[in-house]
Amino acid sequence: MNARRLKKTFLDLLRLNAPSRKEKLVARFVKAALGDVADESTEDRAGKAIGGNANNLVFRLRGSHRAALALAFNAHMDTVEPTPGIRTARRGHVLCTTGATVLGADDKAGVAAMIEAARSLARRRRLYSTLEFVFTVAEEPGLLGAEHLDYTMIESRLSLVLDSNTPVGTIVTSAPSAEYIDARIRGRKAHAGVEPEKGVNAIAVAAKAIARIKQGRLDEETTANIGLIEGGTATNIVPDEALVRGEARSFSEQKLARQMAHMKRHFLRAAESSGAEVRVETRRAFTTFHIPSAHPLVRATARAARALGRRARILRSGGGSDASVFNEHGITSIVLGLGYRNPHTKRETMDLLELEAAGRWIVRIVEAMQP
Repeated sequence: MNARRLKKTFLDLLRLNAPSRKEKLVARFVKAALGDVADESTEDRAGKAIGGNANNLVFRLRGSHRAALALAFNAHMDTVEPTPGIRTARRGHVLCTTGATVLGADDKAGVAAMIEAARSLARRRRLYSTLEFVFTVAEEPGLLGAEHLDYTMIESRLSLVLDSNTPVGTIVTSAPSAEYIDARIRGRKAHAGVEPEKGVNAIAVAAKAIARIKQGRLDEETTANIGLIEGGTATNIVPDEALVRGEARSFSEQKLARQMAHMKRHFLRAAESSGAEVRVETRRAFTTFHIPSAHPLVRATARAARALGRRARILRSGGGSDASVFNEHGITSIVLGLGYRNPHTKRETMDLLELEAAGRWIVRIVEAMQP
C-alpha cells in the first residue's frame, strides 16, 4: 500500500465541500480514482429520491480465489457542516483545521482508506473472489443514502463499514434502535405589547413539554434528546407556531417504545393545558443489530487487527451508521474504528498514522477472510 498516496488522497478529499445531499464533487473524485481500477462500477438513483446531486456508488473487483466469500466495504461521502473554505493545520502527524470548520474526516478518512485499499488489492487478486466498495450519500441526516440504496447492486452478504471515531482495531458489533419525533404546535397569534392575553404562545407550550421530558442518558441502554426548536417571527408577536424535533435510542425495543410514548404524552398534555393544538409524528430511524463475537466476520477482522499489532476491541456503540441499514437488508455488517477524534465539531482531528493503519487493516481483513 502506498502510504504517501493515501495521505494525498485524503488531503485532496478534504478540500472538496460535500455536505449532505451535495456530494457531487466527492463522487466525481471517487469515480476518477477507481474508474480504471475496478472491473465493474454501478450507480443508483438515490440522489433524485432524496433531493441530492449525487448517487450511491459501487465499485467491484473480481479476484481468482473462487472459495473466498464476497465482501463489501462502505464509507459515506457526505460530511456535517460547516466545511466551506476548509483550511487544515498539522501538529506532528495529527491533522486538524484552523477552527472555522469541521475537518470532515468523518467520513472522508473512510473514503480515502477504501480508495487506497482498492488500488492495492487490484494487484492481489489471488486473495479474494469478489470485493465491493460501496460509497453512500447523505448518511449524516439519517442514513438516507443507505435507505435508498439499490441493493440489487450488491452481491456481498458481508460488509465492513469504516465509520467510527474509535482507534483502528476497534470493532463495533452492536448498535441501538432509534426513532425520531416531530411535534408541530399551533397556538394563537396576538400582539405581544397590546393584547398578549389573546394569544397562545406556541414556544411556551413547547418549553413546558420539553421541561418535563426525560433527556440525556436514561440508563445503560437508552438515550433521548431534543435537538431542534423553531418558531416565532418577531419579538412583538405572540408566536402561533413552533416545531420541536428530537430522538430516542435504545438497545431495548420496549424501552424505546416507552420513551417515545413518554415524549409524545408530554407534548399532548402541554398543548391541552395551554389551549393549543399539537400534531406529533414519529418515525423509525434505524433498527438495532448485534453480531456475535464468534461470527466469522468478527473473528477475521480481529485477527487482521492483531496482525497489524493492534489490540482488537469489540464494543457496542450508541451511534447510527450505514451498518444498521445494511443489516436490515440481510447484509451482515460491522463497523470499524478509523481513529478520527471529536467528529461533528470544529475540534475534529485525524491522526495520519491511524489513517495509514486503516488502509492496511482493510487489506489484512481480506487476507484473513480466506477460507
